[in-house]
Amino acid sequence: MEDSTSCTTGSAFKKENQKIHENAASGAFEKESHFKHCDNQKIPDNGAPRRRKRHRSSSRQLPFRCPSKLSKHDTFSDGKTCRATSTFSLRNIGRNLSRCYPKEKVASQAIQLDGSRSRKGQPIVLDIDDDDDEAHIVEKTENQYAEYLKEAKIYFPSRDDPECVEICYKDTDCLAPEGYLTSTIMNFYIQYLQRQVLLTTDYHFFNTYFYKKLKEAVSYKQSDRDVIFAKFRRWWKGVNIFQKAYVLIPIHEDLHWSLVIICIPDKEDESGPILLHLDSLGLHSSKSVFDNIKSYLIEEKNYMDREDVSSDVSIADRIWKCLPRRIECHIITVPQQKNEYDCGLFVLYFIERFMEEAPERLKKEDLAMFGKRWFKPEQASNLRMKIRKLLVEKLQNSMRDNCELESSPSSSACPATHSVESAKDSMA
Repeated sequence: MEDSTSCTTGSAFKKENQKIHENAASGAFEKESHFKHCDNQKIPDNGAPRRRKRHRSSSRQLPFRCPSKLSKHDTFSDGKTCRATSTFSLRNIGRNLSRCYPKEKVASQAIQLDGSRSRKGQPIVLDIDDDDDEAHIVEKTENQYAEYLKEAKIYFPSRDDPECVEICYKDTDCLAPEGYLTSTIMNFYIQYLQRQVLLTTDYHFFNTYFYKKLKEAVSYKQSDRDVIFAKFRRWWKGVNIFQKAYVLIPIHEDLHWSLVIICIPDKEDESGPILLHLDSLGLHSSKSVFDNIKSYLIEEKNYMDREDVSSDVSIADRIWKCLPRRIECHIITVPQQKNEYDCGLFVLYFIERFMEEAPERLKKEDLAMFGKRWFKPEQASNLRMKIRKLLVEKLQNSMRDNCELESSPSSSACPATHSVESAKDSMA
């Protein structure tokens, strides 16, 4: 894997201001002007439109530098200086303009830090009240905003974690309206939720690729399963799943997401494992899912018997001996999605909501917690914005931290060339 984020933004800021002064000197700007995403027109006070060239900043065209690599004081065409900032953000660009021109009154509508979209064609205006009628306009559309983060990359929860998820800004595309969630985003948020679990409750989370491997493993003939499961068992190496209270398995089949929760009872309950299948559209065959999960549990039970470690489980001995007959399966009634693209969000919300409400060990009577009114469908759909905001924030933090690494005395290269240890330190 590559190291985290390359930082690029300094010279664009400098060139933007230089361009502004050239335009101001030629009288091209009025006291208040608007740049819109949909056109290049400027509307003077008399209402007559005049066309002018639009200045763009692009990381593909300009050799951006991290803001911390600017000289201590950057000098502009009028001799004024502006102190460079070490924090990369659009808001800091506006603050630098304010410091350079004390009389300016900045009225800007910047791209939101959570990456959410502004209305199409909505301008960003710097309204300047100056005796010389100078106007300084900085336009940052969402596309330009994406340019700053397009090289950003994080490893969650950390680069040295064997279950870490590598995420770049492009991965957030599926979080746009009506997008279908990818495994990358699903696994990121599952990892995120996993770190919210209280120590008093024991969960095990499999990632989105596990169920496909499970299906392949249990599809082999019984005579071949010992060899197949010897390799497959690496997926939960060192984990006794029969000691866990809950084992969560996301399922992705036929362009649809659903969730299985394996509930392991307490020894005192004298009951077998309970399998729950939660599907927000009812598209997956619960019978097929249950058959595969039961085969998996029985195979693991037989292995533990052979290894003489069956005493170290959270299931009563009497139940353990006849485990295949004591596994209960329940198709859970849950709120249904109102569209065809929110299934991934519903699975993530199933997990989040279950973690909030589930008892330390689930019993049959606890199944009453579910139902069509368990939550409002909009609550699951709203995860789209929440996850996107969370990811954009982490990507921004990664860029900022790498800029600070670049500006440190011991650093002489952009973060893309830093060592692995430096990249780990930049993780949010």
